[in-house]
Amino acid sequence: MEVAQRLVRSVMRAFYTTQEILVIDALVIHSALLDLDLSYLLKINIKDLHKLCASLRDARFLVVHSRPEMLEGKTRPISRTYYYIDYRQTIDAIKWRVHKTDKDMQVHAHPVDETKEYTCPRCSAQWTQMEVLDTFSPEGFRCGRCDALLELSKEQEAPGHQQLSRMNNQFKFMTDLLQQIDSMVIPECTFENAIQHARPIERESTHEVQQSIPLEYSIHNKPSAVKGLTDTGPKTMQVTISDGNDEQETLESRKRKERLAAENALPSWITNSSVPTTAAGAAASRGDEGDDDRPAKKIKSEVKLEGGDDDDEDDMIFEDVGPTTKKTKVEAGAGEEEEDDIDFEDVV
Repeated sequence: MEVAQRLVRSVMRAFYTTQEILVIDALVIHSALLDLDLSYLLKINIKDLHKLCASLRDARFLVVHSRPEMLEGKTRPISRTYYYIDYRQTIDAIKWRVHKTDKDMQVHAHPVDETKEYTCPRCSAQWTQMEVLDTFSPEGFRCGRCDALLELSKEQEAPGHQQLSRMNNQFKFMTDLLQQIDSMVIPECTFENAIQHARPIERESTHEVQQSIPLEYSIHNKPSAVKGLTDTGPKTMQVTISDGNDEQETLESRKRKERLAAENALPSWITNSSVPTTAAGAAASRGDEGDDDRPAKKIKSEVKLEGGDDDDEDDMIFEDVGPTTKKTKVEAGAGEEEEDDIDFEDVV
């Protein structure tokens, strides 16, 4: 475990900021920390701490765990946030990043052209090993241009190879620790194990936090009732005994319904409309008595007078009649000028 802790600390110091380094160092020392305790140790705001730890969680350097806990004097639990390091997960993340960086650097390390290994000291011509195989002599390979003895050029690395070599030198501290870790077994790190080995925080009296008790929820052991809401049912129970007189009960139930209906009845000025909707109401509004309650109809009375003027339009009269009144058309004679001869008959 010490090798894994040293690897995590070394990687943090090589690639991350100071605040992120302090977060990981605090978790390595204390094993598991509450977000309020970690904020107290780093002297930063709790909101900034959550943002900082979120980036480290995405990089697989720490794990965020939430646990319901009960405060003293409270009836409802609250959720507490804890941070701890899962070393197996962190080591795998470091291995993957080293492998990915190495593969990205090897793409640029392949030479475009074949390396010229031999150089002529007389004409400065450069030759590959395949090109000088047919010019071999007991002294060595000779130049195909001036027949001078070729010299083996110094090894020149391409820019890609230089970057790859530099990266290997810089990553040597990680690769050496990873080789040591591969030869040992890293124990599994869960929240239960981390919280058991957690080192407590010593707070000042002015920065004390209210203590809480964790609530253990499981599938087989669920709380049967919420604390503080027990015994909320009715304290008394009423029992009604009937003697079998169903008629009396029906009569009392009917009277009770009628009484409730009378108490809840709307006033007459709401239920009764002031506009007459029947023939009797229309007759009553004119001062007459209506014989029938059926709605009145407005009919057109036509009066055609023979021998009269065509421009006389006063002969068209509208009159309200009952539902059984039929329209009667009366034609006056040519010599009759009295309008009293025109009447209407009520036909049953």
